[in-house]
Amino acid sequence: MRSCVVTAAFVVATLSWSPRSHAQSRVSIEVGGAVSAYDVQSGTVGATRSGLRVTPRSTIPGGTTSGTGGNGVDSTSTMVSGGSSSLSSAIGVFEVRPTVTLESGFLMAIGFRVGQAGLGDNGSSLVGADISLGYQHRFGHFMPFLKGMFGLNSYDVAGTQTGHQNDLRLDAVLGSRLYVSQRVYLAASAFAGFGDRYGAAVSIGGDVVQIFRRGVMP
Repeated sequence: MRSCVVTAAFVVATLSWSPRSHAQSRVSIEVGGAVSAYDVQSGTVGATRSGLRVTPRSTIPGGTTSGTGGNGVDSTSTMVSGGSSSLSSAIGVFEVRPTVTLESGFLMAIGFRVGQAGLGDNGSSLVGADISLGYQHRFGHFMPFLKGMFGLNSYDVAGTQTGHQNDLRLDAVLGSRLYVSQRVYLAASAFAGFGDRYGAAVSIGGDVVQIFRRGVMP
């Protein structure tokens, strides 16, 4: 009987364990991947229906310069336009994301990505970066968060003057961390907005630095 009571107490203590989240600010690093819907049409990559595309102006055969009305002059300026309107493929990327979360709830992250846009003949390699600001709060093992993300995707596009195309991203992100130990966690999120349209991401991360309020021990 005594052993049963001890075992039950141990199980309850294990399930109810959680780090002292109210005392901590954290610097973390996440490594994972993301997939999202993406428009790839006519063998080229481009922003989604509601996205923004940033492409260099180039000289049109015959002497005029696209977007300028000039005559035979190359321009290094850019133009912004809407993307294509039908979904035909997707992107998959590998991401690394250093993140800072403060005790007050403030969240800031910088992400770096590399991957592929499109399939088969429409495929194009991509690299990108983003910065996000938001709010998080710790509930035991879970840390839900909500943030806005602004970034840029750069694609290799064959047959163009510059060899690449840049697309702006502006997404809303909703997700959560699940801490599996004092410092290690799993994270999952869903995002939607301009550029990537919609998608999901999963990652594994760890707190590199934990800062405790004075007088509160971990």
